[in-house]
Amino acid sequence: MPTTSIFCNGCGFCSADDAQFCQRCGATLTSWPSPPVQALSLIAAPHYAGFWVRVVAAIIDYLLMFAASFPVKLLSGSIVTVIGMNAQMTVHEMLVMRRVVRIAVAILLVLSYRATMESSKFQATLGKIAMRLKVTDLQGNRISLGRAVGRYCAKYVSALTLGLGYLMVGFDERKQGLHDRIARTLVLYR
Repeated sequence: MPTTSIFCNGCGFCSADDAQFCQRCGATLTSWPSPPVQALSLIAAPHYAGFWVRVVAAIIDYLLMFAASFPVKLLSGSIVTVIGMNAQMTVHEMLVMRRVVRIAVAILLVLSYRATMESSKFQATLGKIAMRLKVTDLQGNRISLGRAVGRYCAKYVSALTLGLGYLMVGFDERKQGLHDRIARTLVLYR
């Protein structure tokens, strides 16, 4: 019978088929047979990222985005004030317009950051990279920019369910939140 190998889901190192732990990174190797072929083939089971590690990654991303977007939102608010004064808008109208513009700028910045990073070769935002996570499709492949945008938009659905869409991560077999199910994505350890 031909020998088989098992690849670590964490680092990709090829180990012997009877190995229980990765020889490079020490991760536990779990194997299952692949679809029927002539020889039994083993691969490492995906290691899904749980709720709390994703919360820490989200906090890191929030802090980074706050620091990066604050000056941009401040500048856009100032531009609206100058335009509003020239157009002789009332103070109330200017304040409402400033708020709308600053929220729109913040949403566009975060959308651009998350979608481009998650669909890039990194497959993760900086917070996820720091926690050694990546976003994939259901087969473990890199996601497209369109799917990354859809995943970001689906996060609003998770939030509108009073956060239950996010809490699903803690109870789901594959650790998918509602937004992951909608976008058909997984968050895995590297």
